[in-house]
Amino acid sequence: MKRFAVHPWPRGVHAPSGFTLVELLAVMAVIAILGVVVTTSAGRVTKEARVATAANQLLAALAEARAIAIRDRAQVLVAFTVFRKTYRATTNGPELIDFTKPQQTQIVIAKATGRVGFPGAVSGTGQYPVQNTALNPSDPDLFVEEFVPVDGVGLRLLPVGIKVAGQAADIMTQDEIPYDDIWISQPVMSLRPTDTAATVERGSLVVVRFSADGTVITRNPSLPSNLTASTSDTAAIAPWIDFNRDGFGSVGTTQGGTNSKFFALDEYRDEPLGNHTMFLAVFDDDLFHQQATATEIAAWRQYPGIGAWMSGLNTARTNFINQFCDRIQFNRFTGVAEIVPR
Repeated sequence: MKRFAVHPWPRGVHAPSGFTLVELLAVMAVIAILGVVVTTSAGRVTKEARVATAANQLLAALAEARAIAIRDRAQVLVAFTVFRKTYRATTNGPELIDFTKPQQTQIVIAKATGRVGFPGAVSGTGQYPVQNTALNPSDPDLFVEEFVPVDGVGLRLLPVGIKVAGQAADIMTQDEIPYDDIWISQPVMSLRPTDTAATVERGSLVVVRFSADGTVITRNPSLPSNLTASTSDTAAIAPWIDFNRDGFGSVGTTQGGTNSKFFALDEYRDEPLGNHTMFLAVFDDDLFHQQATATEIAAWRQYPGIGAWMSGLNTARTNFINQFCDRIQFNRFTGVAEIVPR
């Protein structure tokens, strides 16, 4: 039987060997780094895509509202409020917030009804009183202009975590300092069933008003600024949207010793007075809050007064928007909205 000899590798040529432990660890480290880079980049792209999607939704809503104003020869608002999904545990049970679902920003298109003045209500029910003597005995009459959602306009929700801000042109001054350069927006509502009004942020109903010719305005020019006999009444007529069409303007359980309670958006289905704006900004509110400290967020969930509210939460939001966000502005002559890069 013939034997086959096993020949050694030629001189200078070594037999192949496996990876060493050091080489394997180095490869694993490179893979891990690449994974982090890819994940981070994908997350950034996703966030930017959400903002871009929201901006396109906003432009579409503004264009639709402007078209309705021109078509119906009426004043039309585009407003931004808070949406939470709800459910009923029983057929006739109360409507409850589904805390397993996230909060979203809702776009509402509403048209003026022609009614001016507070709707009838019983004082102390969480709805606008007819005579607000407890707040200002010398000038008890407060007036608003009523709007209702336009029929046939479907539910418009922005991506989760995205909000819309506007400049605080209608908010009173503090120590004679105007707040026109401060951005206000929707609040962070209750995140758990155990949350109370003291653990959520206070926000505002930002509105854009289109006139019958499609241009953007900040008040109804056909209404005088003073509808009462009182010489101390110099307030402008604020817009109010009857979201649920019940004829009452609900401010929930919001407390306050001044008229600021009527401008507060801090509870689900609030119907506060609107704050006009001539500029809008779409921003990632999740990212904004991620960059804040726990101490800052805790302070934002309190309301010691309008001064602290504006210099705290709203100033921090303003700094974030000015640094990271594009603007939406309106053509002075046509009212057409356009995005202006930062």
